[in-house]
This record gives sequence, C-alpha cells and structure tokens, in this order.
Amino acid sequence: MRVRITTTPAGVEYVYTVESYRDKLGRPRQRIVHSHGRLDQLAAREPGVLERLRAEAARTTADRESRRGRIAYDTAEPSDGRTGLNVGWLLVDAVMGRLGITTAARRRTRLERWRIDTAALLSLLVASRVMWPGSKLKAWERQADLFAGPRVSDLAHVYQGLDHIAAMTVELQQAAWRGLGRPDECLAQVDYDVTNYFFHIDQNDPDPQGADAPRGRASRQKGCSKERRLDPIVQMGLFLDATGLPVWYRLFDGNVPDTSTMPKAVAEFKQAFPAAGRIVVVADKAMNTRGNLGVPHERGDGWIVSQSARHDKRLRAWVLNPAGWSQTPGQAARTKSFVRRRSVPVTVNGVDGVPKLVSEKLVAHWSPDAAERDRRVRDELLAKAAKLARDESGYRSGAKRGARKYVTAETIDPDTGEIITGRDTLLTVDLDLAAEEAELDGYQIVATSETALDDQTVLDRYHELWAVEQAFRVSKTDLQTRPVHVHSRAHIEAHFAVCFLALLVTRLLERWTRQPSGQLLAALRGFEAVPCHDDVHRLCRPVLFDAVDQATGAPLDQTWATLTELRDWRRRLAAQAETTEFTTRPRPPKRRKTPSQSSNPQL
Repeated sequence: MRVRITTTPAGVEYVYTVESYRDKLGRPRQRIVHSHGRLDQLAAREPGVLERLRAEAARTTADRESRRGRIAYDTAEPSDGRTGLNVGWLLVDAVMGRLGITTAARRRTRLERWRIDTAALLSLLVASRVMWPGSKLKAWERQADLFAGPRVSDLAHVYQGLDHIAAMTVELQQAAWRGLGRPDECLAQVDYDVTNYFFHIDQNDPDPQGADAPRGRASRQKGCSKERRLDPIVQMGLFLDATGLPVWYRLFDGNVPDTSTMPKAVAEFKQAFPAAGRIVVVADKAMNTRGNLGVPHERGDGWIVSQSARHDKRLRAWVLNPAGWSQTPGQAARTKSFVRRRSVPVTVNGVDGVPKLVSEKLVAHWSPDAAERDRRVRDELLAKAAKLARDESGYRSGAKRGARKYVTAETIDPDTGEIITGRDTLLTVDLDLAAEEAELDGYQIVATSETALDDQTVLDRYHELWAVEQAFRVSKTDLQTRPVHVHSRAHIEAHFAVCFLALLVTRLLERWTRQPSGQLLAALRGFEAVPCHDDVHRLCRPVLFDAVDQATGAPLDQTWATLTELRDWRRRLAAQAETTEFTTRPRPPKRRKTPSQSSNPQL
C-alpha cells in the first residue's frame, strides 16, 4: 500500500491510500483503499498528516507480508466433503450487536428465567431471514452453515421460543432504536403507511377483535389485499424516522381498513417513545380523514398528508385558478399555498365527535414532468378501457379499479330503446371523465397542521414518504416476509418481529456499505470460507466485497485466512459498526425520464 496525491484540473489536491493488484487477466491495476479528503484541509487540522498516513500504509503492507505463506495439498487424497461456511453474515452480526437486540433478549431471558436461549434463537432467525429467507425449519436446519453462528440445539425450542419473542416485541423495537444512539427527540417527525401480508389458508381466524385488539392478537382475515389476492391477510402499520429507518410496527386484523389503523398505532408509538414529545406524522392520502386528523390534534400532534382536489369543487377551483402561483427557481415547476380552517372531531367532556375548527395549510405544486406522467398513465388506461368496452365478458370479470372506471355500462331495451335494469348491453368509454381528470394533470396538494413551515419544506418532507414503500418492497421481495407459514397469533407476532429487525438490519447495511439491498444481499450470501486443514480456510469472495471492504473500513481481501484471522475480522467489523453513523438517507429510486411536451395550461 502507498499514499497517492491526485490533483484536479482546478488545482485541488486529494489524498488517497491505494494498493496494487492484478486483475483476472494478470494486468497490473490500482484500487483506492481509503479516501482521506483534501490535502489542504487535512494539513490544516494535522500538520505532518502525510507522514502519518505513509507510516500507516507501510505498517499495513508489512503486516500483510508477515502473514504470507504457502499451503501444500496432496491432490491424490479423496475429498473430505466439507462445504463452505457463510462468513458474509458477520456483517449482519456486527449490526445486530450495534443495535443491542440480542443483549435485550438475553436480559429478558434472565429476568423471566426462560430455559430456552432466546437471544441465540433471535440472532439465528434474524440472520437467516437476511441471508436465506425461508421457514423456521429451514433456519434451524441451516444454522451450521453460518461461520461461528448461533446454535439452537432442539427444533422444538425454535417454536417454543417464538412465544418468548412475541412477548418482547415492544422491548426489541425500543432496544433497536436506542442502539442507534439517537434520542427520542429525533422522532419528532415520522412517516407512516400500511401494507398487508397474505397466508396460504382458506378460512378466516375466529374471534377477530378489530382495530382495538391488543398487540399480539392480530387475526388472519380476508380484506383488501395489496396483491389483490383472496387469501386471508394481516395488516401492518410501519413507522419510519425522518432519515428513512424503520422504528416501529404494529399488526392489525386483516379486515381492518387502512385508515382505521392510524389512531391506535400512533397512540402505542408514543407510549413506547414517550420522550419523543409532540410528533408530526407524514402519511399518504388514505390517512387524510377527519377522524384520523382529529386524534393527533387532540393529543397535540401534527400531520403532513396528501390531499385530493378531484371531488372538492372549492379546492379544485383554487388549484386551477392562475392567481397566486410562484415559480420554483431554476425549474418549470410552480407552487402556491393558503391557510384554511378545517373541522375535525374531538372528544369534549367524554362526548366523542364534537367538531372543532383547526388551522391547516394547503400547499399545491405543479410540474411538467408530473403532468406528462399523469397523461401517459391515463392514456394507457383509456386504451385498456377501449378493449373492455368491446368485450363484455372481460368487463364483467375485471376489477372495478383501473381502466374499468372509464367504462360506462348502460342497459338498453332493444325494442323500445329505454334504459332498463338487467344485463349490460352497451359499454362506452367515458371520455368526459378522462377530460375532467386531465385538468388536474401534474398537480399535487399536501395538507399540514404545521402552518409555520414554508411551502418547499412541506413538499420536501412529504416527498420523503417514498422510503416507506421502498421498505415494504425490500421486506416482501429481498426478505420474503410473505407468505407466512406460522398460524398461532403469538407466532405470527414473533414472525413479523423477526422480519422487522431483519428489515432494519438490511437498511443499515445498505447505508454502511453504500450498496443497494439486492446486490448487497447477494454478495453477503455468496461470501464463504471453505475449511481446509490446520484451521486454514479458502475464501470464496464476491467481487462486490471490494466496495464493501472500503466502506466498512474492515477489509478481508485475501484468498486464504486462518481461524484467528476470521475471528479478528469479526471483531474489527463489530468495532466499526459501533462507531458508524447510519444517518445518510438513501437516494429515491430513479424514474425513467420522458421529455415533457406539456406546459402549465393554467399559468
């Protein structure tokens, strides 16, 4: 290794620690091990910094040279049949150690005098969910594939331990938040959304208790499935902090509407994190109901939610009015706002539903890219609607949303021409509805109780809600949270507690390594150590680990490693995870850009 100084065309000098290597074709190459920053800034903080960095690079090189050696094999010996042990999971283990969830489980086990090692079980289930998602049986069967991983001796202990995990879900979520080293005051703004998970069963669970069911009693019921399946589901409300990290979840019966989950979820969230004080909940349009907003107002909390103008004539007229708009600097987008008085129901002297006027700020935003996107989506739906209008059987069997909303069905008596009840015989595309919707292309309205915030801050905070949807996608695809195969209500709660922790660990690993979840998990799952002899292991290392090593600051870039070296790497990973700041919010997913042909028709 050596220290390299690179000068930019502007004359600014940057300092790097680099190392030489040969690529697959044997050509000499260099790669950056660490980027230190600008030389002038480093020298101002620490005179003689170059000498220190060069000495560190020389020590690292000497240490590597001292560990070089040769391994001899007798190729005539038969294979011992040993397969590789996964060592990529040690990054998962390092993050779990930082969060302190196994420490919390160990403390609760001692307090309750449980005979099952719940901490080892929790570590095994979370690691298995990240590394190779599957059933609890699969996790138990593959535990020996984790290098120096947790061990659960009896399969029966896995299912018995799920009851213990279910009993400490609140404590685990609290411990995970505390492990990040952030005060509860950082939860002053949270994102909230709801999704659901299906089960491969035919019948609902008996005795559903609705939105007021206590934690751990969520039942599988047929409801409005996000995947449009007919299987029974459970609902999950998920809270993210302002940086996009999962903080809290709550399960509900599958037939509980999304909008009915928010009051109960927010109340329990504040009980778990009382020092958070007043919070502002950011949610989508579905949560914008009078009842949902009355509850936080009554408790002194606030909201930032999406608002629709399609069925509100006064709001629609205000949006389409060309007066009051201001241009966004450097963009074609425009914004305007006003403060209104809105009635929400509150409880007064034990009487529920008493209307109370509160101040609410509405921020409207228009952009040409959004207008073009809305137009393109509607044109696709109109094309599908035209096909449905020509095919009555397809119209009857289709879902009521999407393209079907543009199809008007009338029943005509062929003899008299009168409209009667009966079969649908005349299907037409409602172009008037499409034209009415086209007037609002590109517009977005956000309503907030925080009337003192400026317009752009309100819009920026609402637009960060994409992180919740992305968290749901990671949970359902990369971590394969559904379908759920456990059946008792306590085991369902434990399953989602494990999946929640696995989701949090995955999001933290993304930020630590600066790699997207799909590629990162594939690299972790592919990093193996094959035992050879005399405690020497052959490392099968994915190419992506070059970037992972650089990001974590604990490299293991070698072909062979002794047991001592692997244990040392584990300690170095744990030490790096303890001091890492997981505050960098990931960038939103990129959308395919289409050149906009629209201009603001009203402005």
